[in-house]
Amino acid sequence: MKLFEQNGFNATGIQEIAISAGVPKGSFYNYFASKEDFGVEVIRFYTEASIGRWKHMLAEAEKEDSHKALSTVFLLVTECYKCAEVKKGCLLGNLSAEISEASEECRIALQEAIAEFKELLTERLRTGQLAGKVRKDLSAERLADLIWDCWQGSLLRMKVEKSVEPVANSLQILFQNMLLP
Repeated sequence: MKLFEQNGFNATGIQEIAISAGVPKGSFYNYFASKEDFGVEVIRFYTEASIGRWKHMLAEAEKEDSHKALSTVFLLVTECYKCAEVKKGCLLGNLSAEISEASEECRIALQEAIAEFKELLTERLRTGQLAGKVRKDLSAERLADLIWDCWQGSLLRMKVEKSVEPVANSLQILFQNMLLP
């Protein structure tokens, strides 16, 4: 996962993966039929770990203010990016840009991963709509799409500009303007 974050999928070789794992290159093929199969497993692992972290952060943020929990977590994650020396962004977004057209297996795994994240967003947005804190003229699903798209686009700009400002600006507009009733 770290190699894909640092170098991307295409620039990471199987030999490099094996060395990083401390196993002979031939052992790689005992576990994975191809680099694509390995990529699918990395996507699934990253998604499971990330969803777990997001759920934990949301649960903690909801203790303080359930209506602001979603924006609080986005701001916490943004703060992590701000503190990082290298602005690498989200592995799902990076791999989506790099390999979604080259590998059908990876594209499907990415689609499934993104759907899991959007479902997490949708649940929180529905709760906000029921409480009258989130606009109701658009479905929670469409709002989740908007948040995901803004988030990923601003993370790409963050990498280009080497600044979290695009992310912070997008979050501010979303949570202080676009999502309000």
